[in-house]
Amino acid sequence: MRILQVIHQFPPHSSQGSEVYCHNLSRQLNQTDEVRVFHISNTARRWRRRLLGDTDGGLQTYHCIDWGEYARLADWPNEFLRRSFESVLKEFAPQVVHFHNFLSLGDDLASTARGSGAAVVYTLHDYGLVCPNTLLLRDDGMLCDKQSADFFQHCCPTLIRTDGRLARRWIARLPSLARWRLYTQQLPRPLLRRVLEAATDLGVRYLGDPSDTDVERKRDFFFTHTRRIFRDVDLFLAPSEFLLQRYVSCGLPPDKIVYARYGMRPSSAPRRAGRPGQVRFGYIGALHPHKGIELLLDAFRGLGERASLHVYGSAFGSPISQSYWRRIRDQEAASVFFHGPYDNGRVGDILADLDTIVVPSLWYENSPLTIQEAFIAGVPVVTADVGGMAELVRDGVNGLCFRRGDAVDLRDKLLRIVSHPELLDDLRRGIPRVTSIEHHAAEMRVRYQGLISSPDRAHR
Repeated sequence: MRILQVIHQFPPHSSQGSEVYCHNLSRQLNQTDEVRVFHISNTARRWRRRLLGDTDGGLQTYHCIDWGEYARLADWPNEFLRRSFESVLKEFAPQVVHFHNFLSLGDDLASTARGSGAAVVYTLHDYGLVCPNTLLLRDDGMLCDKQSADFFQHCCPTLIRTDGRLARRWIARLPSLARWRLYTQQLPRPLLRRVLEAATDLGVRYLGDPSDTDVERKRDFFFTHTRRIFRDVDLFLAPSEFLLQRYVSCGLPPDKIVYARYGMRPSSAPRRAGRPGQVRFGYIGALHPHKGIELLLDAFRGLGERASLHVYGSAFGSPISQSYWRRIRDQEAASVFFHGPYDNGRVGDILADLDTIVVPSLWYENSPLTIQEAFIAGVPVVTADVGGMAELVRDGVNGLCFRRGDAVDLRDKLLRIVSHPELLDDLRRGIPRVTSIEHHAAEMRVRYQGLISSPDRAHR
């Protein structure tokens, strides 16, 4: 089969969960089929548009470099992206086009792939088709349930951009006013923060407040794109039952979506002993506000010399997350160690030095790869009690669950492990087997072949 994987970013430019999964799946499928990857990624030279061809261990990639915002969060087309994608479809003629995260990708690409005659598959790594901020997390910190086909909430329009009063080619290259506001709120230096707050207030007076400007237009725009994708994709894959139910509640036909947990590569390494009497907690992942790292640092205070916390991760080039990280990194305290970015290829070595990891996310999460990587390494997990996190971690069986957003309850769970380290042995025995990438890829091939040979596609 000829299979084109499509994702917003791709290693080595970025290595977050969905990108690592897409990379592993593509490499595995490439052993039996002809696989290529189309992606947009971070680069230092951001203003020159171009489509670059490259190879990664025998895997051919198309790197579309373009920094305009469009489609999912902005109602103007990106002709360069569309032409680049169409040229790849013409050259490669894939039988299957498999989409992943849609951040920075045009919503019209799914329809373009369908028009080429390919079977279209979409793995739902987050809630981006029904929530503009992808997280089901409101500005006030409350979670959205998304249990209605009329799923557009008033909390959502802030990140959506309409035409405005500036030339498209310039406004598409600049961060939205809502993103400037988020960036400003995270700045650690008060003077610079006040200057940028004054600048964003001026922008609000000229362009309008993103939270209440053109709401109906944004609503119609978002609904239209989402419903077209629901129509034009042949099969959606949900890595968690929770996410599957949210999408069905929002109007995705149940017969177009199936539950399919991620497949993982083995990454375990021999466990290494730590200091006697000290429990080694770890955080591994992106340093974004919604990941709950600040909550974890708050909960960890007061654990004394009986525990250490090791933080691995970075802001992955996001200015908003970088400003957030600059604001909180000075909170480093005794027994808290920030190790910076890490190579996902050595996650097994990192886990070998930890007794348990903490996943303190403030949003529902989908199916965190970090949890499954920990399970492969035989490491129990402490996590929030919502979404795909609670689906993977059974409280008292293979880890512990705390109330989402509750630093006091999280501290109680950490103290329970510190006071009773023998509990870790019991939790390790409850860790389930994780699906291998080999088995998962074999199942994906069956799904692809079923779509290619489906008589329904011949008459669509």
